[in-house]
Amino acid sequence: MYQKYYNKRIIMVVVALVIIGAYTAFMQEHMLLNGLLILLLIAILVFLFGQRGKFDELYNEFLQANQPNAQIDQLEEDEYSYNVKDNGEEKVRINKNGVRNLPSNNKQYTMMVGFEKTFFAKQPFQIIYYDMLDITYEEKFRLKRNGYSSMPRFLRRFSLGNIKAGIGNLFSFIFGNIFILFIVFRLLRYVISILRSFM
Repeated sequence: MYQKYYNKRIIMVVVALVIIGAYTAFMQEHMLLNGLLILLLIAILVFLFGQRGKFDELYNEFLQANQPNAQIDQLEEDEYSYNVKDNGEEKVRINKNGVRNLPSNNKQYTMMVGFEKTFFAKQPFQIIYYDMLDITYEEKFRLKRNGYSSMPRFLRRFSLGNIKAGIGNLFSFIFGNIFILFIVFRLLRYVISILRSFM
C-alpha cells in the first residue's frame, strides 16, 4: 500500500520527464524552461524515491511511540475521511479511500493505516490505534447516513465541507495546482507538437 502510493506518483513524474525530454530533443525550443522543468522533476523524483524507502523507519517510530502502552486515538467518521482527534481537537484527517484496518495484539483495539487527506503533507502516511466501539460520527454525516440530506448524492463530493477537508494548507494547494496545471499544459502542448511533426 505504501509502495503503491509512491509508485503511482513516480510513474507520473517519469512520464512527464519522458515527454518533456522528447520534446526538447526533437523540437529544440524553450531549452531553458524545459531544462528547469526537467531539473525540478528530477528533484521531485529523487524526493519520491527517498520517501518510498522510509516505511521501515516510520513503522519503527510508530512502534517505539506505542511500546509501553499503546496511544489510543479518538476517531470521528466523516463522509470522506476519518478525523483523528486529540483532546477534542482535530489532529489529522485520514482519507477513507484506501484505508486499511488491521488487528492488534490487544483485541480491544484496531490499527488503522492510511494516508492523510491533504494535497501536500510532509508525511502523508498515518498509523494509529483506535477503539472501534468509541467511533463517533460527524453530525452532518450522521444525518446524511440516516437519509437527511438536502444535497443530491452525486454532488456531495463537491460540497464545501469536502473541498475544505481536501485543501489543507491554502497556499500549498494554490501553488501546487498552478504548478501541476502548468506541467499538464506544457505536456499537452508538447505531445501535440510532436504528433504534428510526424504527420
